[in-house]
Amino acid sequence: MSQQFLSHWRSIVFQRNGLALLSVLGVATGLATSLVIVGFMLAIDLTTSALQAGQETGFEGFSPWVRLLLPLTGSVLLILLYRLTPTERQDVGITHVIDRLQRGRGRLPLGNTFFQFFAALITLTGGFSLGKEGPAVHVGSGIASRLGLAVHRSPSQLRLLTGCGTAAAISAAFGTPLAGVLFAMEVVLMEYSLTGFIPIIAAAVTATVSTQFIMGEHPVFLQVSFDSSADLPFVWLVVLGVATGAIAALMHKFIKQILALNIVNREWRFLTAGLITGLIGMALPQILGLGYGTMNSIAAGELGFMLLLAVLVGKIAATSVAVGFGIPAGIVAPSLVIGMATGALIGGLAPDQSNNAVFALVGMAGMMSALLHAPLAALTAVLELSLTAETMFPAMVVVVLSNLTCQVVFLQPSIFQTLLSNKGLNISTHPMRNALASRFLTEIATTQFVIINDQMDEEAIRDVAASNRRLVIFRLAKSSHLVTMNALQKRFEKWQGLENRDDINLFQYLANDLPDRSRIAVIQEDLSLLEGLRIFQSDDVVGIQVPLDEFRIGLITRSKLSSVLTTEGDLH
Repeated sequence: MSQQFLSHWRSIVFQRNGLALLSVLGVATGLATSLVIVGFMLAIDLTTSALQAGQETGFEGFSPWVRLLLPLTGSVLLILLYRLTPTERQDVGITHVIDRLQRGRGRLPLGNTFFQFFAALITLTGGFSLGKEGPAVHVGSGIASRLGLAVHRSPSQLRLLTGCGTAAAISAAFGTPLAGVLFAMEVVLMEYSLTGFIPIIAAAVTATVSTQFIMGEHPVFLQVSFDSSADLPFVWLVVLGVATGAIAALMHKFIKQILALNIVNREWRFLTAGLITGLIGMALPQILGLGYGTMNSIAAGELGFMLLLAVLVGKIAATSVAVGFGIPAGIVAPSLVIGMATGALIGGLAPDQSNNAVFALVGMAGMMSALLHAPLAALTAVLELSLTAETMFPAMVVVVLSNLTCQVVFLQPSIFQTLLSNKGLNISTHPMRNALASRFLTEIATTQFVIINDQMDEEAIRDVAASNRRLVIFRLAKSSHLVTMNALQKRFEKWQGLENRDDINLFQYLANDLPDRSRIAVIQEDLSLLEGLRIFQSDDVVGIQVPLDEFRIGLITRSKLSSVLTTEGDLH
């Protein structure tokens, strides 16, 4: 009885398309990602503490000359790391993850993941105005991809596990699990899947719990306190929404102009980025590094109006230069600093300045949403940071207006789409195309067919005709064709009725009756359903032959693909 019970549950957990197994893998992804991200954050903290000789003053505690030399030293170390790393391992960050999802079947090379870890460590300890979320997402997605490959998951399930890695990374790095889930779906996967929610939430929750267990429950990211009973003037929320959208568009255009310089020499790009960052940092140490100390200072109202304005301009310049010249780290954290500074400035202009922290918080949401095209992730970040739902309405007003201003008025796409386009990678954001591009032919292929070729004798062909398979592949010298078993059997019966059949080659007799529209397209690697539809646009193609592994092949018919796309059911 116990053996039957165990066998029953094993079949449920390990069924190919089982939600249970994906959830287990989501938990494993969350745990593994949190351990790596904790190590990453501790490495940054230890290196920074060693540079500060134990002082807790951040970059402000360094002399101006040290603040100049830190980014330059980081540039030199990055140049050395790039020279020692093969070119194919140098593609990193969120853009790399999105590219591998849409073009690489969810397979993230392990070498790129290791390179991202050490490159980001150098970047962030060197004081560049960038964030850890890009490296964290890459590392988390890389871990998830390897786990999925280890248990032979399908391409669409690898895609889902990559979302688990993204959510786990954001949760571990910032302590915002819900924002991590929505960031994974809005920015990386670019779709919402009912099947995907549970494993991704499992990964985010696991990463949050394990990170808090190791590092304690102190806020990893930001803590904002404010008077929730105070009313926020709607007019000033409108001003803040338009302002954050305009600043996001301005920053986006600035990055585009730097990319348009097309400086091929990496050494010059990195050294220029380091020099500009260092020069700005000499005057404004608040713009250096991750910026969490600066965000807390803004939320606490410790920065005056003119200093806030200087930090805003300096942060935009330093971040745009670092992103435009290809320094390997993230853009989300600096966008939050810029958004908070914008919010605090607008709040400082409002008649009632008792709740500037709220303006700073919702300004952060507006900037993040406009720059990344991630409104729900931005809103949930506000909810999780403020721990009150009363911030939702002002945040929603600002997010809507900031997105409309950036996307409709200034016509700016997501910053990740711009960075991918600069690499010559045109990533689709159309929901229908993305859905088709994220599922693959091997997931719907059948092996329920038999093959006939000209090397088979009469007895072998007779055995094929007697089989119970529904489909038959005819292998000719230069092409393959598909017929039904019923049609083959009828043709075979006609041959048996011929008086002179001993003088007629059975294979040639059967092949002479092949329909005009019966060709099978033979491909050498798995393709997406979108690419499969393009193949079927040829009128004479009725099937696609795809390799399943080193030894097996699969078949997708036109009717099978049509059935999958028009009937209920999940492809995961």
